[in-house]
Amino acid sequence: MDRSLIGGAMVLGAATLWGTIGIFARALGTLGLTPLELTSVRAAGTALGLGGWLLLRHPRRLGIHAGAIPYFLAYGIFGLALFFYLYFATLERTSIAVAVALLYTAPAFVVIAARILYREPIDRNRATALALVLAGVFLVTGALRLLATGQAPLSTAAILLGLGSGLSYGLYTIFGKSALGRFDPYQTVFYPFGFAAIVLALVAPPWRPFIEHPQATTSLILLAVVPTLLPYLLYIAALRHLPSGTASMLASIEPVVATLLGFILLGETMTIDQVAGMAAIVLAALILARGTRPRDAGNGDGTAAEQPIATLPASDQQ
Repeated sequence: MDRSLIGGAMVLGAATLWGTIGIFARALGTLGLTPLELTSVRAAGTALGLGGWLLLRHPRRLGIHAGAIPYFLAYGIFGLALFFYLYFATLERTSIAVAVALLYTAPAFVVIAARILYREPIDRNRATALALVLAGVFLVTGALRLLATGQAPLSTAAILLGLGSGLSYGLYTIFGKSALGRFDPYQTVFYPFGFAAIVLALVAPPWRPFIEHPQATTSLILLAVVPTLLPYLLYIAALRHLPSGTASMLASIEPVVATLLGFILLGETMTIDQVAGMAAIVLAALILARGTRPRDAGNGDGTAAEQPIATLPASDQQ
């Protein structure tokens, strides 16, 4: 089977699972849990769940060279914890729709960084898809309508923080692409989440929601597995088959899934501009699917075709 199709299916599967986060957030939010608490539970649950499974089934995969620790520490802080913080800081200063739209500027940052670091080409298909993705996200989230009517405040701080969240979100993909040249997908997910969980636990202990809301235990566990652990594993694995810029753009179908689930399961309304935004994002995905060739995705040995800039000494390779 075409490697690009496998990678695309993995990213779309990950984006679909990410799209369910709204359902969990809505249900748990009614119990009084804050977004930061939910984020801390997601990070800690992913690290503990995957770490426990690796310890029982593949303990050797937990072993990394000491020289890799600073790399994974930076990965967890800048690719996860900082992203979570900047996103919530943006939410405090503008509407959810605008915050999500600014967050999904991430593909633009990834495409630019991938061009510089991995020499991934920015051809006509990719540039067209990127434009459709950015326009589609602003439409499907309703951000464009809110900004045009003046219903959503947008200060300079909100713009800078929102773009910062998009940049840090994009860094997760860039770090992941680089890490896959040296570590397997399980290590690439476990260690960043582990360090991010430690940082987040300092401001929002992940055990507190379980103590204060014991009736939410099952939902909190599912939160750590369904929209977190499984999609991140799928997304990291997909980076072995796809250029990072392509993967990041395909992942932007997440707000489409979230909007559809809100409409179907939660009875939320759907506007014309949201439908247009969905169409734009789906069209971008089709363009990427047609324009991606096996040579873009990787070599036959399962490694990425683009060689990332070395971030660790050769002795650290696992």
